Amino acid sequence: MQDPELDRLRTAPLEVVGRFTDASNATLLVRRTDRDPRSLAAIGDALGREPGVDDLDASDLAVYKPRDGERPLWDFPAGTLHRREVAASLVDRAMGAGLVPDTVLRDDAPFGPGSVQRFVPHDPELHYFAVREPALRGDDPALRERIVLLAAFDLVIDNADRKGGHVLVEDGEGTIAPRLRAVDHGVTFNVEDKHRTVVWDLATSPLGDAVGTALDRLLAALDDELGDALAVLLDEDEVEATRRRARRLRDADVLPLPEGPRPFPWPLL
Repeated sequence: MQDPELDRLRTAPLEVVGRFTDASNATLLVRRTDRDPRSLAAIGDALGREPGVDDLDASDLAVYKPRDGERPLWDFPAGTLHRREVAASLVDRAMGAGLVPDTVLRDDAPFGPGSVQRFVPHDPELHYFAVREPALRGDDPALRERIVLLAAFDLVIDNADRKGGHVLVEDGEGTIAPRLRAVDHGVTFNVEDKHRTVVWDLATSPLGDAVGTALDRLLAALDDELGDALAVLLDEDEVEATRRRARRLRDADVLPLPEGPRPFPWPLL
């Protein structure tokens, strides 16, 4: 079945709106112009001023991370971070988690190959540290389950940089739990465990039925089409390490305690 949102991410013309200046790698806000072909300049002329983000339709916006804007890292192969962003989205889909906004690979983007991810309109004040308390107190079981799912997802992909600010609450009505989103997955899928995260609050918690089922779906998918799709984006040993981590977590059926010399990222937010 075709997914119109994924189709738009893969094919819509892109116009650069601006750059996220606090990102360590080139991270650009882009606008898909298939629905409104006007340029930013034309929109500005209609407004009588330079347009801001709030003047643009959020459903047309996306986050573009070009390969050529990636800062070299000693522990990740050069030019692969954008592929890891896409791989994380595929794992999320296979789990049925709905944490990672749709993300695709584009070769025809404004500055060359890169990842393009659906933009999440959100309040920057509602990061992980601002929303976790009801889950930790036990006041919000749905949010608690969602955070366990996030922790499990990060363990499977070996996220080496889950900062509090990489957890967003998408704008919308209703409780926080279903609107929780996770972004920034460039430093993931390493063969050697490098897991660094702020989401250790529920360590030793049982996974629960819903998260266990999500891992079962993932393990089945890794032996089928997902495994093939990841093999295009990652090295073979990285895919095998992902399978191994998922199996280990499913067999343990609980979230682990922090391990290693650096289990927390820096900065935390």
